[in-house]
Amino acid sequence: MFVDSIKEINPDICGLNEVRGEGPLEGYTDQTNALGDGLRYNRYFAEAIKVEGTSPYGNAFVTKYPIKSAETVAVPDPIFKYEIGKYESRCVLKAVVDANGTDVMILVCHMGLALGERKNAVKTICRIIDETDMPLILMGDFNALPDSNELKPLFERLNDTDSSAEIKGKFTFPSYKPNIKIDYIFYKNLKCVSVKTIEKVISDHYPIVAEFEII
Repeated sequence: MFVDSIKEINPDICGLNEVRGEGPLEGYTDQTNALGDGLRYNRYFAEAIKVEGTSPYGNAFVTKYPIKSAETVAVPDPIFKYEIGKYESRCVLKAVVDANGTDVMILVCHMGLALGERKNAVKTICRIIDETDMPLILMGDFNALPDSNELKPLFERLNDTDSSAEIKGKFTFPSYKPNIKIDYIFYKNLKCVSVKTIEKVISDHYPIVAEFEII
């Protein structure tokens, strides 16, 4: 189903969250390579955790472009865990692709449910952003509303595709009856030509699709 859905959208780059790797637990197959092979795309899987200590789980991306480099950047766990609820180690997928002769950095993240996790994720991402001048795209499930204080450093450094009148204010979660906006595509040193929310139940979130030009 996911291969067909991505084919229908036909993106050059597709960021993915909650991706499973091959492991002994039921349902843990090599989803990244299955998608990459089905689409004939290049791909990279960024493991955040091993579920029950055995089965990989994290972020991924697939792309038509050659991948020049890719790495998994760990997000530090909060030292103190005061909040009630689930904590889970997180990571940022960091890659550079050759987009028709221009290097573009791709960041894919899935921020935590706990505020402390999200703050650490933002700090990690901001450090990456501040270290590069190349065109950059950041995408993923941020588990935070647009006016959340913890996201302010990202809005200060990057452009948000959601500023488009076409998409502004559109909810992305849950896909069966969306009532909040927690999914984003940010960018810098690029021109955003178009952006839209795909109002279709492909997963538990609506996908966001943006088109960029190199400037």
